[in-house]
Amino acid sequence: MPMRVGVSVVVLVLASLGPGWSRSAFGQDKGTEDRRGQESAFRSRVDLVSVYFTVRDDKKRLASELAQDKFSVSEDGRSQVIKFFAHHSDVVLNVGVLLDTGTNMSWILAEEAQASRLFVKHVVRPTDLGFILSYASRVETVQLPTSDVALLEEKADTIQIGGAAIGLPDQGPPPPRRIWFPGGGTVGINGKPVNMQREAHLYDAIRAATLRYLKGEVGRKAVVIVALSGDSQSESTMEDALDALLENDVIAYVLQIYDAPGRDHCDVLHIFERDSLKKLAEATGGRMLEVRGIDKLEAALDEISDELHQQYSLGYYPENKNWDSKFRKIQISALEKGYKVYARKGYYAYPPEANAAATH
Repeated sequence: MPMRVGVSVVVLVLASLGPGWSRSAFGQDKGTEDRRGQESAFRSRVDLVSVYFTVRDDKKRLASELAQDKFSVSEDGRSQVIKFFAHHSDVVLNVGVLLDTGTNMSWILAEEAQASRLFVKHVVRPTDLGFILSYASRVETVQLPTSDVALLEEKADTIQIGGAAIGLPDQGPPPPRRIWFPGGGTVGINGKPVNMQREAHLYDAIRAATLRYLKGEVGRKAVVIVALSGDSQSESTMEDALDALLENDVIAYVLQIYDAPGRDHCDVLHIFERDSLKKLAEATGGRMLEVRGIDKLEAALDEISDELHQQYSLGYYPENKNWDSKFRKIQISALEKGYKVYARKGYYAYPPEANAAATH
């Protein structure tokens, strides 16, 4: 019987064989970004390749009731036989919410708290685990992983206590309105420099959430990141954050906050490095959503909530047994017209023996 290793493989096998299957028989899948532009990739050291994916119809609606025979999968253009297939609405979910609290405006924190409360209420079931992190000048755990939704809701409210951001030192009265420029400090509304530097340790928060609370967990794993701007002054790079996500089979969803058209009520200028967070999210099989107005955050999180509970996965044993460590393209297609599949685009064919030896 071929060795089956990897977090996503665990989900597939457990979904097929039931809860009595031992976790100890499995190691962990490894993944990394293709530095040559193939961001939507994960690498596998096993002979069973498994992929999470979602499906939308021609009206952008999620389609979650399609059967295995409605899909085909190919690797480098060669058709493969699907060996495992599952709907993941009933599989355990481990999800973290990462909140950007680098603002001195209490109403923004209140909006983040309210949206987070509703999100965990809709997503976290008795069999799931949810946790909350905040990030600004440092990363802090607001709530450890728990299935207690009431506790998660209660802790989400603590990010607005006193109207000050968690992770920032107590600064007393709010400073003059400021605008942040990546790597360039801040200026006030009169154009004069303000002696404050916004910090947003977003990449550090992703690594902390993944390595502290998701590494080694069995089931579907995801982080949902609320970002008022791009990263600033993290010790980690985007590549570090992406490696952590891919190596631990974590899907990332990013909500980029912008001011609503014609309004500018936030004390943070919403500047994002072009497509960087979008690439990070899509490389893991997730998405980046642009949220036009903090009051639209709740609706955006509802969209992510629906997607998390309407996923599929499939697995196949590649016909190509030449484990040459090269990138192989995966194409999952819906056989009926009008459906589009969203999934990672490939994997690295590392030898199964390498992972078996490392595990032993």
